Amino acid sequence: MKLFRIYIIMVLVVLSLSHCKITTGGGDDPTPTASKTELLAGKTSKAWVLTSSKIDGAEVFNQASTCTKDDNMLFRADKTYEWNEGATKCRAQDVQVYETGTWEFNSGETEIILNKELRYKILKITNNALQISIKNVFGETEELTFKPN
Repeated sequence: MKLFRIYIIMVLVVLSLSHCKITTGGGDDPTPTASKTELLAGKTSKAWVLTSSKIDGAEVFNQASTCTKDDNMLFRADKTYEWNEGATKCRAQDVQVYETGTWEFNSGETEIILNKELRYKILKITNNALQISIKNVFGETEELTFKPN
């Protein structure tokens, strides 16, 4: 009788596991049919908010003022972008949009180029994450991680 119970339990476990949907990457995988342009800019536009900023591997985002942590980088499908203050401004007289320009990918879509001069290496781009890096004027590597806003 005890062996029969173990058998029943094993069958139930196998049946319940066979009905589980297994995913990888925490739902972060890009849509197979989405282009990099669509991942970055959505169908018309997509806002990204910074979640991590590292210089040569050291996290510096925690040093940023609270009012800058909600700033948005908005990429549009028409290949324009803007940096804006997000929901909170540091000073009331600050303009909402403080930088605008154009963006494009390099030929291999491994870099995002802003205003035909700043080249950010794409480390990761999915529906839910954007991670880019650039060498700054001091020779340090800046790594920026964003999530959709």
